[in-house]
Amino acid sequence: MAIKAIIFDIDGVLADSRRAVVHNTKALLGEYGFEASDKKVRKMSSAHSAETVLVSLAPDLKNNRQLLRKMLSRLSELTMQNTHLVRPLPLVEKVPLLAKKYSLAAATNRKSSARLVLRKLGILRHFSAVVTSADAPPKPDPAMILLALKKLHVKPSEAVFVGDNDEDRMAGETAGVHVIMLCNKDIFSGEKYLGEFLGENVRKQTRN
Repeated sequence: MAIKAIIFDIDGVLADSRRAVVHNTKALLGEYGFEASDKKVRKMSSAHSAETVLVSLAPDLKNNRQLLRKMLSRLSELTMQNTHLVRPLPLVEKVPLLAKKYSLAAATNRKSSARLVLRKLGILRHFSAVVTSADAPPKPDPAMILLALKKLHVKPSEAVFVGDNDEDRMAGETAGVHVIMLCNKDIFSGEKYLGEFLGENVRKQTRN
């Protein structure tokens, strides 16, 4: 069946947010008297929820839900304030070309910052749907991708999901869509992976 839609994860696929995550997380922990090394923060996958990250780095928060909620609210503020630290990855420049032929959606474990990041990257207008963990359970649960399919009015067999970690892979496979996994070492040749499902014409388009 012909591919009609592409669903993108954001972090690690379209946006390099590692610098922003380390900065925001360390700043937040410092404000509330906690400490964590850059190394520990970087070890946390971008697929993990903010709550999971904070509890892992500051275990005392597990028994202090009130403080955890307060810190999560503050982290949202820091994320909004520091989108300038997010950098575009090579696939960003391919989005306008792909949008001419395919319906595009984003499925991300981010929440309110998702649209802000896509706008900062200059590609928000090309997305027909942006689904976040505020709309459905976070990946690896497939609900987020299934909701994106519903919003795009396409079947799983008509969609490709582009991700970069195990949570993305599991979510995509469970949802029944075609899955493309980008490896960090190959991040500059994303069109090669897209070409596996979308055809040689897409490779040629993305090189122009």
